[in-house]
Amino acid sequence: MNTADTSILTENIIHPQQVDTVGSVPIFAFPGVDMPTIEDLPGKKTQELEAEKPVILEDANVLELAQKYYETRKESFLKKYGGKYIAIFNNEVVGSDKDFSKLAQRIYKKYGYQTMYMPFVEAKRKVVKIPSPRIKIL
Repeated sequence: MNTADTSILTENIIHPQQVDTVGSVPIFAFPGVDMPTIEDLPGKKTQELEAEKPVILEDANVLELAQKYYETRKESFLKKYGGKYIAIFNNEVVGSDKDFSKLAQRIYKKYGYQTMYMPFVEAKRKVVKIPSPRIKIL
């Protein structure tokens, strides 16, 4: 190899420089090359995952929002689903059936066990009175 070839090769070599240590392990960086720091990597990955992750509301909020959705559209639901149970998931009717058990099986099979509002569609809301046991004080 002649000296001209050698000088070209040695000029293009980038030598790393030690910038820090983690414990007894040295950390090197290459001058002029932007590399993410150790702290950046988990943060970027977390941001990416958070951007992809759907927003999951607490069970109480899910039911509250679904009840409001149902109440605001009750008239149209009466015309279409009167006398049936409906399943509301993410502010959308995802199923209906006269048999609650069949509806629940079908919906949970499709969407998994998640909090869902499944009201019986009727004009008047039924109030069920359950007597409580009486305690006699001696």
